[in-house]
Amino acid sequence: MDQNQLKKLIKKYQEGTASAAEKFVVEYWYESLGQQKTEDSEIDFLPDRKNLKQRIVWAASEYVDKRSTNRRRFIYVAVASVALFMLSTVLYHQYFSPSQIDRLIKPIKIVYLDRGTISTGIAERTTVILNDGTKVILNANSGITVGNYDHLRDVKLYGEAFFDVKRDPSRPFTVHGGGLNIKVLGTSFNVKAYRDISNTSVSVRTGKVQVDNNEKNLRTLLPDENISYDRKSSNFKLTNAEYSLETSWLSDHVKLDQASFEELNQNFKNFYGFSLHTADEKLLKDRYNINFRKSKTMTAALEEIQLLTGKKISIKNKQEGKEIILY
Repeated sequence: MDQNQLKKLIKKYQEGTASAAEKFVVEYWYESLGQQKTEDSEIDFLPDRKNLKQRIVWAASEYVDKRSTNRRRFIYVAVASVALFMLSTVLYHQYFSPSQIDRLIKPIKIVYLDRGTISTGIAERTTVILNDGTKVILNANSGITVGNYDHLRDVKLYGEAFFDVKRDPSRPFTVHGGGLNIKVLGTSFNVKAYRDISNTSVSVRTGKVQVDNNEKNLRTLLPDENISYDRKSSNFKLTNAEYSLETSWLSDHVKLDQASFEELNQNFKNFYGFSLHTADEKLLKDRYNINFRKSKTMTAALEEIQLLTGKKISIKNKQEGKEIILY
């Protein structure tokens, strides 16, 4: 560890801005001075931790200004180098090793977008990386439009996407979609705004998210909070539920709990490319509990839907799209 690196760590420790790993390195370095203390040492070591911060700063100034050529200096540098290696290891895993999000998106198609529109089709997901490093993971049958991103960090969304926003306090990031404006500085969250579902939902994983509907601010959401906004009535509902990447659509798994027929239809379409239709008013008002996953075949999913609804099915391949009629 050279003197400049050590000075920077000491300064952060003194100002109270050092991370836990950095504090460990500074304290480990200081206490190592006591372990190597001899009669000719210019640094007094006190075994108690009282006023440790002040003593570390003083000891560091003595250390970095010292220009002796005896072997003691070599020992100090060796100890500091070991400490720096430990710090580097901790910081690598904290900041540079693949994140949980990166591990999930690794097998997904990745595109870079400065301006324009990217969309996905049936059973397709795409990771869009914007020019500031923000990641947008699009679910099936979804799209994102970017305008003059260098001027305003604004994007338009239809469908569903998970956002991992690069922090920039000078330029808030805003998503427009499903009748809502979602504004953040740097955070991760999910937005579901499919045109065929009357509700728009926002779920926060990390950070804070401000949500408004062009008329008023609805809510500032915190981690694990969710808002469901009815675009027809402008009413909204708040819920608390942990947003887990492993059990979300990002991991090729969707669990519907008391879902509307609209949601059932949209998820079935995302996975298999067929739309569900029925003229039965009761089915349209019912709520559904069902799981979809990439490994489940359409036949297996249809058998579950038939058990849930008690209906027969008819499959039609029309020119304008594939349909499954429940009757």
